[in-house]
Amino acid sequence: MPRIITSILLFISSFSPLFLIFVVRDFDFDKYCFKHPFLMLILLFFVVISIILLFIIFKIMKGGDIIMISSIENRSPDIINYTIPYLLAFINTDLNSLPDIISVGIFLVILMVLTITSKSIFINPVLAMAGYGLYDIHYTYNNNDMSKTVLYKGELSVNDRYYIKTLTPFLSLLGGYDETEDA
Repeated sequence: MPRIITSILLFISSFSPLFLIFVVRDFDFDKYCFKHPFLMLILLFFVVISIILLFIIFKIMKGGDIIMISSIENRSPDIINYTIPYLLAFINTDLNSLPDIISVGIFLVILMVLTITSKSIFINPVLAMAGYGLYDIHYTYNNNDMSKTVLYKGELSVNDRYYIKTLTPFLSLLGGYDETEDA
């Protein structure tokens, strides 16, 4: 799958909780219906499809190059910095107003383009809830010292070997490496 599509899926899925907040805010609890059903169905579609496709990509990405980690910096605590765009949901956005909807859409598109082109990594709360952590690692590959930002489900250990697969130009996915494979 092209890396740009993976980048877009990572971005959209990272905003799935924001979209869900918009959906909840649009629901009329007195009448038990959405005020803007078409728009909410679109948001729910993006939430479900982006998360499903992202986890399918993660599931099919097995193996890769074998690396040995020499140092690790956990970036998962940076998730608090990620909450700023969520303030959008609590600004008085009028979903009856086409200019408000277009403005939020433009903001999210600009944020996505800047994220993809500036080598920025957004902490993805969906992946965090699924147990994935974001790490900056230094590692050895083919006797070369390298560094990369990676996602890994679980905790990493220095001097252990892992499989690495590139997700986007700026982010890779690590998988566990079974030492018995060498035997």
